[in-house]
Amino acid sequence: MRKLLFLLSFIVLGSSSIAQITANSPYSSFGLGEEGGLDHANISGIGNSFGTAIDSFTLNYYNPSSYNSLSTGNPLFSTGISSRISSFTEGSLTNVSTLSAIQHFAFGFKVKDYFGMAFGLKPYSRRGYEFSNYTLIDADSIKHTYSGTGGINELFLGFSTNIFKLRSTQLSVGANFGYLFGSLENQRSSTLVSDGFDISGGVDIKTIRAKSFHYDLGMNFTHKFNQSNALMITAVIDPGQNIATTYSYGRYYSTDVNNTNVYDTLEYSGLVGGIVQSIPRFTYGLRYTISSNTSMDANKKLNSALAIHASYSTADYTNFTLPFDTVSVNFSKSTKYTLGFEFIPETDFINNKPITKFYERIRYRVGTYYALLPYQTDGKQVTDFGTTFGLGLPVVIKNSLSSINFGFTIGQRGVGNQQSLGETYYGINFGVTIAPLGDNWFQKRKLN
Repeated sequence: MRKLLFLLSFIVLGSSSIAQITANSPYSSFGLGEEGGLDHANISGIGNSFGTAIDSFTLNYYNPSSYNSLSTGNPLFSTGISSRISSFTEGSLTNVSTLSAIQHFAFGFKVKDYFGMAFGLKPYSRRGYEFSNYTLIDADSIKHTYSGTGGINELFLGFSTNIFKLRSTQLSVGANFGYLFGSLENQRSSTLVSDGFDISGGVDIKTIRAKSFHYDLGMNFTHKFNQSNALMITAVIDPGQNIATTYSYGRYYSTDVNNTNVYDTLEYSGLVGGIVQSIPRFTYGLRYTISSNTSMDANKKLNSALAIHASYSTADYTNFTLPFDTVSVNFSKSTKYTLGFEFIPETDFINNKPITKFYERIRYRVGTYYALLPYQTDGKQVTDFGTTFGLGLPVVIKNSLSSINFGFTIGQRGVGNQQSLGETYYGINFGVTIAPLGDNWFQKRKLN
């Protein structure tokens, strides 16, 4: 009963905590906002090669085929917090913004040798931006402010199983089944600036609400050539799906545009139902692991491992439209390439804890990525390039698989033109993975 209450409590906590500001990007004003959540601390260090981060220490809900790779009887609870500092430039103008947000809540476990499952709460898309300009009218001016807030979240339940498992080869498949909910809002206000005050004026508010089912699929194929070399091939597919949404539009006048309680309604559309067709996304990954035994002295050997991660993803947004949007936006085909490395000096640190030093148990990660985003600025496609690194710190208490993870990102987005909008950002991701202390779940007990 205590374990059941624990699971229910973290889901309730996650439902209330995920309603937060999760974006600070002008690009999030388009479509359904920026897809995905902030970076996962366990995965960001390897260039965000999320499809191949599969082992018993990582609860990887990005690839649902990973759940049966968890350790039998040792469930994992995972959560994380992401922070981001962005510096936007356009010509001679500069603006700095920051955000911190809870990245996810998830719980996963393996019941049998071939079956695993997970459930939790994660972001699906996010919106957050604000900018303004002025129009001069005689001695006064009109301030135009454009802002967006909100996010769509996903409550998911996932399963994975082995299709076959041989001595050196394994094929696993999995699926996440989720429910999308949340809202995205775009707001435009025009206020008269007179004598330093700019609070009275008109406001337009467009709101999209999503309540819809969603699913995604994953697979991973692993082959061990020998004790020292192993290859993993992965695929994650988010098929194109119909997302049920409602839309509303309101136009208001107010003596204080910052106070919704004093809005006078000039026009309101009511709730209008519609279907948004999501864009299929395909992600393919490859991981090659090289293991070795290194003799430190006559009584000590390290079981080291170097994993090389690479992935490619694509999604064609050229035909994406919102049924309620009267403004035509030109989207492009999106592609992303990632490359990452993870080095573990001692992989069997639980059994070898007495003879290993703490730094020999740490997971060291470094990576990079390059992406063509679906957005265009001044007729050019926006690019995103970043360098990442991270650390995974194991918490070895009573053979627990708990860990604390840090991920750091330095990146740039833009079209390479100083007169166009550009962004330099710094990301800090903190994650905690909690496993039970010496208490194996789902194990049959014998009575004496």
